[in-house]
Amino acid sequence: MLEIILYNSEKKTDWDTFIRNSKNGTFLFYRDFMEYHQNRFTDYSIMVYEKKKLLAVLPANRVEDEIFSHQGLTYGGIVFKNFAKVKQINKIFEAVLNFLNKEDLKTFTLKLLPSKYNHFQSSALEYLLFQHRAKLIRRDMNFFIPLQRNPKQHKNKKKIYNKDFVKDFSIQQENGFAVFWEKLLRPILQEKYNADPVHSIREIEMLAARFPENIKQFNLYYKNKLVAGMTLFIEQQQKVVKSQYGTVNEEGKSLKALDFLYLELIKKYKELGFNYFDLGITNEADGYSYNGGLTNYKEELGGIPISLDRYQLSL
Repeated sequence: MLEIILYNSEKKTDWDTFIRNSKNGTFLFYRDFMEYHQNRFTDYSIMVYEKKKLLAVLPANRVEDEIFSHQGLTYGGIVFKNFAKVKQINKIFEAVLNFLNKEDLKTFTLKLLPSKYNHFQSSALEYLLFQHRAKLIRRDMNFFIPLQRNPKQHKNKKKIYNKDFVKDFSIQQENGFAVFWEKLLRPILQEKYNADPVHSIREIEMLAARFPENIKQFNLYYKNKLVAGMTLFIEQQQKVVKSQYGTVNEEGKSLKALDFLYLELIKKYKELGFNYFDLGITNEADGYSYNGGLTNYKEELGGIPISLDRYQLSL
């Protein structure tokens, strides 16, 4: 018989060890990452045991009578340790649903993990959601470059290597994030969208200190002037690198500096043996439309759309 418990701080070592050894876990699921914004969310993460052995975890938060696959994370879903068979996954899923029903919850919204982060490579959970009449409430196109398959990049992107000014480019991996945040990222987001980055400078520096191998900053300088930059989230377990933030100023745009930075980082992580470069989504309006220009940009870099789905289940 399965035992379901809610996560508490005494279980931190068990949780983190499980994520480290799982087939579809990423560094975003470690407690030190999930809890950087704990003041914004009521944690409701679930742990599934059988005879004191941890079988699965669900990073989640609760809002009144609703439970969400954690809203503070880019993706989520149920994390499994091994290549479980459908029967076992079904058993775990049913146990979670039974637990939630007893907790007087009305809806369960599950944001799934994109397949490129998933060594598990099982769609059993999607089937079980369908079987339980879950409603697909959002689908985003998440673009991935298959690094080890000679990605098809548009010739217009590669033309930059023929430009004479490239010799004045310098890409530097920085120890800090403040220069990029304060000189490029925040001002440009404020000007274009009247918005701030999801992570404050304090938060990104704290997270980078906790996960120095997973969060890195690369800035591009032209004649010693900062013109573009990119913050990478690097998933060592799954060999996926994600451009979490990337932006360029007006001078850099005229020089196609962001193109150059992307191409160089794509090359770098391909040579390091990574499988995919995650370019993020291009969707708007809750997924019902997409930004055509941004989609074309990511396709010209070699990106291929992979579904990032969100389901809602009535309890």
